[in-house]
Amino acid sequence: MNLGRFVNRPYNVGVDEVLDAVWYILENPAQHGEYVVLDSVQGKLSPVWLSEGEARGFLTASPAALGMSVAELRTFILKEAYLLALEYLEVSHVVFDYQPGRPQAAVLALAQLYERLTQRLRSD
Repeated sequence: MNLGRFVNRPYNVGVDEVLDAVWYILENPAQHGEYVVLDSVQGKLSPVWLSEGEARGFLTASPAALGMSVAELRTFILKEAYLLALEYLEVSHVVFDYQPGRPQAAVLALAQLYERLTQRLRSD
């Protein structure tokens, strides 16, 4: 899968809106901690969707997601745990609302996303 044509959004554009939104991720219900990770020229990416319908659309369109289910992350604590798991998996970027055949999506560096999330956690 060639993801090299993704458009990067600067760190300070939309990050808070992304953090405030509900995240939908794909996980393997039989193997906790197993998530969809995509390889790209930028390194490893993990997709997150901001709508359940978009996440389910990826499930039906991608053979790589076979056996996965959609999970919902609403709280900062759950999002933090997810980002830490991605770091363990050596993911470098999070891609938002990716769909096969749609070559543009928002891509944010995992480190920058995590940094802003922890700032928000400390301020709440």
